[in-house]
Amino acid sequence: MTTQPFVLLVDDDPAQEAFALLLSQQGVEAKHVLPGDLLVDDLDRASLVLIDEFIEDWPARDLAKDELGLFVRDGIALASVLRSALDGRGPSPDTEPKPKNTAFVLRTGHLDVLGAGTPAFIRPMAIASRHDLEWAAEKTRMTAKALASLAIATSKLPTDWSNPVDPVAQLAWLDLPQAHWRDDAIAQIELCRPPWSVLAATSAGRRWLSWFLQRILPFPTFLVDDRRAASYLGLKPSALDDIVGGENQVAEMLSGAEYRGQLADFSGRRWWRAGISAVRGLALESSYGRMSEDVARSIALLHGKELETLGLQRPVFQIDDNYNLVDEPLEITDAVRLQPDDWPSYADDPWLATASIDIEQSLAKLVVIDDRNSGADKNDE
Repeated sequence: MTTQPFVLLVDDDPAQEAFALLLSQQGVEAKHVLPGDLLVDDLDRASLVLIDEFIEDWPARDLAKDELGLFVRDGIALASVLRSALDGRGPSPDTEPKPKNTAFVLRTGHLDVLGAGTPAFIRPMAIASRHDLEWAAEKTRMTAKALASLAIATSKLPTDWSNPVDPVAQLAWLDLPQAHWRDDAIAQIELCRPPWSVLAATSAGRRWLSWFLQRILPFPTFLVDDRRAASYLGLKPSALDDIVGGENQVAEMLSGAEYRGQLADFSGRRWWRAGISAVRGLALESSYGRMSEDVARSIALLHGKELETLGLQRPVFQIDDNYNLVDEPLEITDAVRLQPDDWPSYADDPWLATASIDIEQSLAKLVVIDDRNSGADKNDE
C-alpha cells in the first residue's frame, strides 16, 4: 500500500476544515489543526505545512504576550518555530540537527498587506525567500490542486544529492525526456545555477525545491509558459491550443516538449525551452527565412490549416508596473530591456515599449543601462 503525502494545515479558523477536505481529494492526506492543537507526530510526517499568517484566536499563546521570547506573534514566527523543531535544532551546540525536506507555505488572505510595496508578481517569491519559506500563497487564489502538487513533489524529492556531476535523480524528478534535445535542456538547467550539490544536500533537498518554485517556474528560464512558447513559434497562444488539442503532425512534435515533471500542476502549463527550440528548428528546415513569421508559416503548413500568427519578426514581452506579463508581445526594435528587482539574471529579460518610457516612470527607472540612450533616441524620432 502506497502512503499518501501528508499536508498539515494550521489555521485558527475552524472553517478551514473544508479546505482540508478539498486537499484530501487531490491525492494527499490532509488534516486541519488549530495552532494550540499541534502535535509532534503530525509535524514529523508532513510533506507540506500550510500556515495562516494572522493568527488571532490562540488563547494559550496570548497568555505569554508579556514574555517576548515565548510569544509567537504570527504565522511567520510559527513557521520558524516548527522548522526548528522539525530539523531538531538546539537547544545547545551539542545537538546535531537533521534537516528535513518538509515544505512550508504561508497561506494568507492578506498577501498584499504582508508584501505591501512589493510588485504583485514577485510578492510570493519575495516573501517566501525573505522568511525561509517555500512559498507564500493567497488563500483565494491558490487552489487545493496546486498545493497538493507541492506536497507530492516534496515527497518525491531525491534522497541522494552527492553527485552533482551526474544528477540522475534530479533530472528524473524534472521528468526530462530522452529526446534529441536533452543535452541542450541540461545545459540550460545548468545556466540557471541549480543547487544540486552542497546546498541541496545540507537541506535534504529543500533548497532545490525553493529554487525551482521561486526562481524557475515563475520566470522564463529553461521552462517557459504558453505565451512565450507560442511566440517562439510565431503564433498566438490560441493557435498553440488549437494544435495541442488535435491529432496532427505538429501536435506530435510538441507533445514531448511539454513539461510533465513535478509541479507541472502548480502554476499553469510549461514547456521545455529546448523542446520548443527543436520544433522551431524543424519548422525552419522547410522555410527560407529565420524569423518568427517564417516559423509560423511553416508550422501552419505542417498543421494543414490556418493558424493565428503574431506577424512579428522578433517578438518580446513587456511587463506592467506590477511586473505582470503583458499578454501581447511587441517587436524587439520597439522596446528596451528592463532589470527589475528580484528578476533572475539567467531568465529572459522583460521589456518596455519605447513609446511608454515617458508614461511608465516606475519602469523607466529599470531600463538596462545599455538601452537607455537607444530608447531615448527612438522616442525622439
